[in-house]
Amino acid sequence: MKPATKTIADREITPEVGSYVILDSSKNNIGEHLLEGDDYCDSGFPGCQFRFPNPVREWRTSRAIACNVEITGRTVQYRWGGRFVRVLIEWVGDCEASRFSGGWMAV
Repeated sequence: MKPATKTIADREITPEVGSYVILDSSKNNIGEHLLEGDDYCDSGFPGCQFRFPNPVREWRTSRAIACNVEITGRTVQYRWGGRFVRVLIEWVGDCEASRFSGGWMAV
């Protein structure tokens, strides 16, 4: 499962491991760097492109949350002292429906 590349203003942008993502629900606009996903999949879990660090400090990487990231923005915007683009985050469900939220990814 490879993340889709999107061309914005003649520049190809692709979500990748280490990309900085700020969730819309984030307080103080604090984000996280995407972790490596996994290829594991079965009848209840379709696999994921990335893992998002768990907000519980002791579980940050050991219980990181499965997610896929899709670029939905049409333009790069200047925010928080950097360049960001809108993204849709799919929180991959394990034997349940996936949930979705919006956010910003640094480019």
